[in-house]
This record gives sequence, structure tokens and C-alpha cells, in this order.
Amino acid sequence: MKRKCLFLLVALCLAACHESAPENVMKESLKAALEALERGDYERYLQHVDIGVPLDSVQRAFMLDALRQHQEWRGAERPSVVAVDVVDTQLQNDSICLAYCQYTFADSTKEVVGHKLVRHGDEWKIRLRN
Repeated sequence: MKRKCLFLLVALCLAACHESAPENVMKESLKAALEALERGDYERYLQHVDIGVPLDSVQRAFMLDALRQHQEWRGAERPSVVAVDVVDTQLQNDSICLAYCQYTFADSTKEVVGHKLVRHGDEWKIRLRN
């Protein structure tokens, strides 16, 4: 009996080690979204965004064009982003998190930006609304 309990305990510990912590899932999702935005993959970026309502094809096309224009404007204003690092996360409850990212630009300047994330099932998405 002791041997079975010990085996079960070891199996549970091993299973827990392989599951991603919510903080890691948040960080991975946020980093994937921001990297997609920086490389101009706006479709992929929108998959990581909570806008609040489903977009029809016209609204989606508008959002993609607005993202493209914003990135072009930002690129003209300052050097390109060379790194994005999640420096802090603050879980407010089981479905809302604040994440702070440090952007490093080609001219070595750095900027910290806060993002609100919301949980959608097993995924975390950047919230673009209040």
C-alpha cells in the first residue's frame, strides 16, 4: 500500500512539473502577440487580442490596416524594436492580469509599457478595451 501511495505521489509531482504555470502561459502569449506585431504579422497579432466583440470582415480589414499604418508611423518616429521582455506580471484575479514589458530599441533606449491581459479559456489575450 505504501509503495502504491509513493508511486502515485511521484506521478502527481512529475505531472505538475510538466504543466505550464499561468504566469508562464501569460508571458508566452503576450510575447507571441508583441513579436507578431513587430514583424508585421497583424493577423497573428489579432488572434492574441480581446477587442470585446467579434469583428466582421470589414471591421477586421480596418483593424489590420490601422495596425499597419500605426506600425509605419511608429517606425518613422523611432528606431525598430530589437527585444521585448516581460519584466513583471500582477495577477489581479483568475482572469485578469497586468503585465509590464520592457521594449529595447535599436538605439539602445528602453521603454516599459503595461498591458492588461484577460483569460479566454486556456488562453490569455491582450485587452484593447476597458
